[in-house]
Amino acid sequence: MNAVVFYSNTCQSKAIATYFANQLGYPLADMETKCAEHYQNLVLVFPVHCQNIPDIVKVFLKNISVDNLTVIATYGKMCCGNVLCEIQKNYQKNIVAGAYIPTKHSYIDNDDVFCDFDKLEPIVEKVKEPSYIQLPKLYKNPLADVFPKLRSRLGLTIQRSADCSGCNLCAERCSFGAIQSGITNRKCIRCLKCVEACPRQALKIKLGLPLKLYLRKKKANELIIYI
Repeated sequence: MNAVVFYSNTCQSKAIATYFANQLGYPLADMETKCAEHYQNLVLVFPVHCQNIPDIVKVFLKNISVDNLTVIATYGKMCCGNVLCEIQKNYQKNIVAGAYIPTKHSYIDNDDVFCDFDKLEPIVEKVKEPSYIQLPKLYKNPLADVFPKLRSRLGLTIQRSADCSGCNLCAERCSFGAIQSGITNRKCIRCLKCVEACPRQALKIKLGLPLKLYLRKKKANELIIYI
């Protein structure tokens, strides 16, 4: 089976996954739905979370076998971390291509989304004619693995406004059972899927000062491709 499987909270990784599905003629599947256990050719697209592999992606990789894997990590122009190398090392997958794609940071309103899809064409061609590669190790902040979920909760809060109608669509869309009637709990990873899903825009984010200062850093806008 061939497929493009994605995990996406704010639709940016989904848009890139859709490009690959259209170019390759592969079916497109959301990781949060039931997926196959074995793939011949798989393109996996997901966002980097605090320079780490999202937990849902870790579970997915643990439970599948794949002959030829292409891994695409989107990142919010701060630091992409070392997630592709970690996937190859920790899950022993046969990787034929990979990329770090800079796109809009979920916490920055006026940031630009990725739209240079023509630059991804070499990956498409490599998927069609696969051969295995060794991914290099990139810089990852030593603090990235220190309580990343706690740091997310401390750096950003999600607040419910008076516009909330009580529809609870936020809870239906949340992958982690981290919100109920617009109020988050300790399971929240601040992916902002609930904020995107709210039909009345009743959920607002508030950034703490340390996170505000961090987001003012010079942006890393580099597209990195491995083929």
